[in-house]
Amino acid sequence: MQSFLLRCISLLMAVLLQMHCAMAEADLARLNYLTEDYPPFNYSEDGQLKGISVDMLIAAAAKSGYIITPGQIKIMPWTRAYHQAMQGPDTVLFSTVRTPEREELFNWVGPISPVRVVLLARKKDAIVINQPGELAQYSIGVMRDAIGEVLLKSMGMESNLYRITSTASMVRMLQRGRVELWAYEDTVARWFTRREGLNFDDFEVVYLLQQSELYYAFSKDVPQPLLQSLQSGLDALKQTDDLGHSEWQNIRDLYLQQPPQESTSQK
Repeated sequence: MQSFLLRCISLLMAVLLQMHCAMAEADLARLNYLTEDYPPFNYSEDGQLKGISVDMLIAAAAKSGYIITPGQIKIMPWTRAYHQAMQGPDTVLFSTVRTPEREELFNWVGPISPVRVVLLARKKDAIVINQPGELAQYSIGVMRDAIGEVLLKSMGMESNLYRITSTASMVRMLQRGRVELWAYEDTVARWFTRREGLNFDDFEVVYLLQQSELYYAFSKDVPQPLLQSLQSGLDALKQTDDLGHSEWQNIRDLYLQQPPQESTSQK
């Protein structure tokens, strides 16, 4: 009798485990994946969503036995996506710099990639910044709710910040001298500058705001098992073979070693 009960209990636990996995897969598939135009990490080109973070998301999910397709990922302006991810429900925002100010707003999976948040200036302006206190004398362009604004506000900057929601417009503002500095991620700034048909050699990094890392930011209501599944898949991508190669590095190299396409819009 006892043996029969143990077999029943084992069978019930197996059924419950299978139900849990099936529910987890369904939940993962129906999450709202939000991203922005932030090349080479996530962007749309010729109507196709691509980028380092997009490819890693799909590959990491596959490592854990789940299917996420580019069609499930919605691209939208950063400010709108950021606030939607904070409110939820069931929302994933990427690529997101993880900071102390944002730590409790989301749950995190990553890191995806290291990044450098910098201040850029026109070379011809010959701007030199030696310490944070000197920043107050310059007009600084920032993307609303983006990491540059977060970092500068934490340093006491406010009245000299010019907020805008279009990165392409911000590139042009810096080029025309309407702002003296631009706070943005170094690699992404290079992509946008070249994509707008400008020569990045006309600009230079004059100050490092922060070295950080990009993550997938989950709204707080997403169950922990789903986060753990994606984290396990991402960790698997980073495992190296006997030659020291990894799928994670292969994805990064695919995008970091190719030039961006120039915009066909009117300059």
